[in-house]
Amino acid sequence: MAHVVAMVVEGLRGFVRTLWGLQERRFSAIFNVVSSTALFMTMSLAFCFLSLQRYRGAEMGLAFF
Repeated sequence: MAHVVAMVVEGLRGFVRTLWGLQERRFSAIFNVVSSTALFMTMSLAFCFLSLQRYRGAEMGLAFF
């Protein structure tokens, strides 16, 4: 009986480890997507402001900086 309980506990332990690993992988993927999106948006916004400053010239001055 003790052997069966030990097998069940070991099976549950493996199941929990697998679920925990999948959660960590999912959170890692979400973090990578969010950080890449934030970088892309920041770079796009900077490019937009630089383009506006270049085309508007001295009229705009350093309003955004």
